[in-house]
Parts: sequence; structure tokens; C-alpha cells
Amino acid sequence: MRHVTQPLTQSGFAGFGDVIEHRGDARRHRLSIDFDTGRDLRQEFWVSRVSTKFELPNIIAQLERHPLSDQAFVPLLGGQFLVVVCGTRQDGSPDVDNCRAFVAGPGQGIVYRRNTWHAPLSSLNAPAEFFVTMGITDNAENDEFFDLPVPLGISMEGAKT
Repeated sequence: MRHVTQPLTQSGFAGFGDVIEHRGDARRHRLSIDFDTGRDLRQEFWVSRVSTKFELPNIIAQLERHPLSDQAFVPLLGGQFLVVVCGTRQDGSPDVDNCRAFVAGPGQGIVYRRNTWHAPLSSLNAPAEFFVTMGITDNAENDEFFDLPVPLGISMEGAKT
């Protein structure tokens, strides 16, 4: 199944998280990042470096989600990056039939809501660096990965599919 990217907007992404960008006329646009406070979570911060550009069209073979915390990505270096998201089926697997593919532009970051299936970080520019934060524990329960039986095809907006 092929998915064509669209520009990242808050209205298009709302079911999966928040777009980190300033909106409105107020001096501040507040955001929230939800951490499961019922567990022994600590908020972690790091910078991820991406050395290889993700070319489109391409495929996504694996999705991931984070059951304990939202996860935020803010680009520090580079420009556009790919955001592929979907909800969850009743059996807990990704709802790949309803995946959405976005291109985040310069000046945009994202907050993936807890349990949102998403593709690994894929920068459309390289080198790139991203500030990342999420709540984690010392256990392996921070991340869940799903290998797709049929990879998702992703192409750029306006490209023929």
C-alpha cells in the first residue's frame, strides 16, 4: 500500500499528537508532554544525529510506539523530516490501513502521543540533529516495535504513485 505525504498541519496530525510550532498571536504557545506518573519514570533528553538522508519514494518496514510516555522531536539541524503515524487495532497491532504520512517543514517539531504507532526518525535532509525527550524507566518497557509483514510505500506529495 502506497501513502503519499502531505504537509504537516495540526489539524491533520491532531489524532496522533501535536505539532511543535508557534500558532496564534500570543507570545507563547504552550504544549504538553504526557508522562505516566504512576510508574518510576524519569524525563530523559537527548540529541539524535541522522547521518543518512531518507530518500522518497521509499518503504517503511517497522513501526514503533511508546506505551509509557509521549515522545517529542525538535529539529536542531536539517530541515524536513518524515512523519508516518497510525492508530492501534483492537489486537494491539498498528492500523496500517489508516496510516498517514506527513512532511514536517522547517520550524516544525512533533509530539507523538503515548501509544501512537510511528515510523523511526527519518530525516529528508542530512546531516540532521534532533532534540528528543520522553519519559523512560530502567526496564525494556519504554519501546515497542512491530515489523510490518508488508512494508508501507511512501512517496512525496505530488509524485505519481
